[in-house]
Amino acid sequence: MRSVTEQAALDEFLSTAELAGTDFTAEKMNNVKIIHTDQKNPYLLSAAEERAAVGKQKAHRGRLTVPRRPKWDSTTTPDQLDRMERDSLLEWRRGLAELQENNDLLMTPFERNLEVWRQLWRVIERSDLVVQIVDARNPLLFRSEDLERYVKDVDPRKENLLLVNKADMLTQEQRQVWADYFEDAGISYKFFSASLAKELNEAREDDESEDDDEEPVHAEASGSELAKKTQELDIEGDEEEEDEEEQDDDDDKGEPENTRILTVDELEALFLLHAPDNLGNTFQTPL
Repeated sequence: MRSVTEQAALDEFLSTAELAGTDFTAEKMNNVKIIHTDQKNPYLLSAAEERAAVGKQKAHRGRLTVPRRPKWDSTTTPDQLDRMERDSLLEWRRGLAELQENNDLLMTPFERNLEVWRQLWRVIERSDLVVQIVDARNPLLFRSEDLERYVKDVDPRKENLLLVNKADMLTQEQRQVWADYFEDAGISYKFFSASLAKELNEAREDDESEDDDEEPVHAEASGSELAKKTQELDIEGDEEEEDEEEQDDDDDKGEPENTRILTVDELEALFLLHAPDNLGNTFQTPL
């Protein structure tokens, strides 16, 4: 299931023929000539050209969509669904090509492998919560609004979540600005940092390793020595708990809930919270 976002002219021709169910055989390749048409690099546009390109994309955003899986039911056979899905993706690709050619749109490469889209379709059908992970440095650049609409089209009970990763690269003030924007726009979101989560997991592993390396208390130790050691540990434990509680109180006071960066445990709990029993096994795919 290799992802394919860009293809040479010949590869494009062959993949389109395959989607259409057409066999193509070339007996002689000596006279075949592939002509490549280079597009402008979007990162080299002038400010005016960039504004014009963005304006065109906004004007046609209704047609820049995620491909939909064809409607099917319990009577649809695997072969019928396979043919329907191929036709649907081919029509979607033709629509994008026509839109690009007729309106001079500057489009980024899009996924052309049907198997990748099939995986997305099935994941959406089986999921209660669909999470889009975006880069905190420009969340809207990576967010797909149409994917969120598609999730709701499949089942209005399904939920969307925008997980803003690399949130540790933003200040608390910057996270607050984004939080206000998301809330005003009605976007469900949470802040996260895979980098911080990794550091936390590594720190836990180091602590567990140090605990394992500590020498056990010998059985020959006298009762008074054991009692004294236990008392010292209890006192230290109480002090640590008090320090942690004070730290938690300070954190709660200093960091609003809507800008806080979630831990892995909190993220897992959030996922479980969005998994109602009444949505389980809603779909049975024929493939």
